Amino acid sequence: MINMTFMVHIRPEKRDEFLQVMRSLKGDAEHPGALAGVPARLFRDVDDEDRFSLTCEWDTPEHLNAYLGAEGFRVLLGAVKVLCDKTEITYSRIMENRPNLRLVR
Repeated sequence: MINMTFMVHIRPEKRDEFLQVMRSLKGDAEHPGALAGVPARLFRDVDDEDRFSLTCEWDTPEHLNAYLGAEGFRVLLGAVKVLCDKTEITYSRIMENRPNLRLVR
């Protein structure tokens, strides 16, 4: 599984607009948005109401690459560029099967 995280700091006057854009990107059953079908979660920092983290997950690198080339990703990047004053994007691979990892109590 591949995880992509956007760490963004929103311009304070753009916070409501940012939240509205994030809702529209997720869409609904009638009007799927740019993140429709992508497991995505949006978190707000408890100490800074203008700092958000958007995490998205894909099963394979091929699925991620397909999304990176899609119109939905360009829409997301455009929104981030216009509404944010700081942005950091990170990618990580989530290892699901780790046979040598044990929980010790």
